[in-house]
Amino acid sequence: MNFEDIRPYNDDEYQKIVKELFEVQPLMATIQRYLPELSFTEIKELLLSYNKIQDFQSKVVCRIITRILEHSANNFTYDGILKLDKKESYLLLSNHRDIVLDSALINYCLNDREYNTSEIAIGSNLLSEPWIKKLVRINKSFIVKRDIPKQEMLSSSQNLSAYIDYTLKEKRQSIWIAQREGRAKDGFDKTNPGLLKMFGMAAEGNLLDHLISLNITPVSLAYELNPCDKLQLPELLKKAAGDEYVKYKGEDEKSMLYGIQGNKGNVHIQFGSPINEEIKQFKDIKNRNELLKNIAGIIDQKIYKNYHLWNSNYVAYDMLHDTVKYEEKYDENGKEKFLDYMNERLSDFADNKEARNIFLLMYANPTINAEGIK
Repeated sequence: MNFEDIRPYNDDEYQKIVKELFEVQPLMATIQRYLPELSFTEIKELLLSYNKIQDFQSKVVCRIITRILEHSANNFTYDGILKLDKKESYLLLSNHRDIVLDSALINYCLNDREYNTSEIAIGSNLLSEPWIKKLVRINKSFIVKRDIPKQEMLSSSQNLSAYIDYTLKEKRQSIWIAQREGRAKDGFDKTNPGLLKMFGMAAEGNLLDHLISLNITPVSLAYELNPCDKLQLPELLKKAAGDEYVKYKGEDEKSMLYGIQGNKGNVHIQFGSPINEEIKQFKDIKNRNELLKNIAGIIDQKIYKNYHLWNSNYVAYDMLHDTVKYEEKYDENGKEKFLDYMNERLSDFADNKEARNIFLLMYANPTINAEGIK
């Protein structure tokens, strides 16, 4: 298999690529926005002082993420990471809420505890400019090809599966990938069995044994507020009406910006444990689709169980169902705070009851899913 067109950059390519990125003014301006204490010259000197991508991530990327959290989150916490062995590699499979920050925050946590950061799966549809592709590849990202001709899909998936297997087992490098293509804009996190099917394409023997060998480890990301909730409502309204939604030019880029800069409230990441023992119970299932569906169900259960429910999730659930079931879970003045927030976010939707229900469901779904596993 040839991975040249999808792999991240190596350490020996860092200096060359970072010099090319110096010419991208929007990027340099963004870095200085989060590191205002440094001049452009000092930023360049800082970036050129590293020869290893891990050092660049640890000293620069994580420093910027700290600033992002200071400006856009009330409180950031994480737990469960110390159960992972630093000598092992893991396929970190998480729910997907933010284009940039889901993987960035997971690596931020890994770096904070002096673990090797993970490689990141990113869709080619998000790489609208050549410099963005260089930036993500210098940040340990590998490319998942999207929007390719049908006749190329199978070979592309096989190559991706082989790369994931090679990275975990030969490079001994952990990987982050979302549980499904695209964000769960409605707040309903669900693992796509097709993703597991792709992982299994590299299997040389028993499919279950191969999936166990990948050390699939669910991770739950919980943002109290979604900075893109207002942006996502038109799409969710269209789909609720049975209509097709077509993205406008620059929509993904706008979502990236809002996701990074917008108010996230409190944020918690819960690292789970590998599901190897749990999925051994499916060893007698002969039908591949049934096997993958059952494994996806285990991943969902782990993500729901470990999902940290916030005030927004409890209040939205009670408002949606016209109950006070979770009232004791509210923050002080929690209902009023969320109601004010919702009214502000729905200001462009007038008295649209459907928009209100979709908005509430977006925040209530994590609570609904958690209830389903009790």
